[in-house]
Amino acid sequence: MPDNSTSKATLPERTGSKASSSPLAAAGVPVAPRTIYLVILFILASAVFWLVHHGDWQKWWLEDLHVYSYSLLCWLAGNNPYNNSLSPLFFLYPPAFLYLAKFVVFVLPLHWGEETYLAIHVASTVALPLVLARYFFRQAWLGPLFALQLFFASPRFTGVLALWGLNVASTLYCIALIAAVPGLRRNRWEWFYLAVFLAAIIKITFLALLLLPFLVGRRQWKGMLACVGAVLGMNLVEAVGNPSLYHGYQWALKQGILVQQQFGYGVFGMLATYHHRPGTPLGVLPYAGFLLMAATIGVLMLRMRRRLELAGGLESWGSLSANGVWLALVVVTIVLANPREMQYDVDIALIAAFVLWVYGLQTRRLLGLMVVLFLPSLVVPLVVLNPHMHGLYETLLVLTGFGLGYWRLWRDSGSKDQALASAA
Repeated sequence: MPDNSTSKATLPERTGSKASSSPLAAAGVPVAPRTIYLVILFILASAVFWLVHHGDWQKWWLEDLHVYSYSLLCWLAGNNPYNNSLSPLFFLYPPAFLYLAKFVVFVLPLHWGEETYLAIHVASTVALPLVLARYFFRQAWLGPLFALQLFFASPRFTGVLALWGLNVASTLYCIALIAAVPGLRRNRWEWFYLAVFLAAIIKITFLALLLLPFLVGRRQWKGMLACVGAVLGMNLVEAVGNPSLYHGYQWALKQGILVQQQFGYGVFGMLATYHHRPGTPLGVLPYAGFLLMAATIGVLMLRMRRRLELAGGLESWGSLSANGVWLALVVVTIVLANPREMQYDVDIALIAAFVLWVYGLQTRRLLGLMVVLFLPSLVVPLVVLNPHMHGLYETLLVLTGFGLGYWRLWRDSGSKDQALASAA
């Protein structure tokens, strides 16, 4: 049943109203930072970025674009794209990616493939925080400039790393999030399912995006199951239709993840990196730890959804799709549901987590909070010797933000519901 109540402001949105002269601002409600302060902070962040990454930025500049270009040209020449020519980098995408890339190159003017991809990637990555701020989180203090600042000056500059690495994930996220807007407004998710299908046949972990209609939409079981079935069916078609190419894809995954220990961030990645030793099986601990975390968050989110649904009948609370804090919790959950989180996943979770930090702490010192959360990330490489563990700090920030936001939303939704019920 379509949800047409998005025009109703939620409690978190109302407590984030604009206008510093309003009674809410005087009561301690966050207001958007002044532009001059954002410009100063941007200059300082740029200087810090240069000091931190001066001399090593070429290691990840256009890194993934080189892998895509080489692998596609190798395949078009009749060779196996899944090889170790670029080791320690490997082409970790299924054959469907090659066919889609071939089609895109075919319809573009000659030799314009890389330039077009670069332009699309930059536009998509810059648009990500703007889409999240405008259509998902909807906090009055989170204007476009501040959203870009939070995204690109996030701890360890994950947004910048995602921008310069040119991984296709940022574009896929942007397309899916934009396609989700009709779902948030009218419970129409058809375009979103199509976007998730295209993303998941390239990176199957993008199926985690289906948590969005599950936790926010209404009666979306058929669409979700159809999307999952279509993705699994495509993988089956690839395995049966071109077994040698699909076998090469599986081989590359083992080399690029297990052998190179590229487990990513997140609970699974941290446990796998800490627990795994070269030449030995990965073991049960990373899987068990990840499943325990995922099950715990899943139960918590289902309980919170039920609590908000019960309060949703009260006009002053609004619907799930209009609740920016709830959507921030959902975005964090989607990223945490990905067992192999990378910088282009965590940059999205960090901006959502910042919304939860602000809401959970009920602070007006937005720039101060941003700096306090950022500064410890600079010393992570000094105290964490294994470079594969450098995402530990970001993961802790996301998990802590989830806990703070969840606790505050649970308390506020209950108190609001009880107050209105008693008044009735």
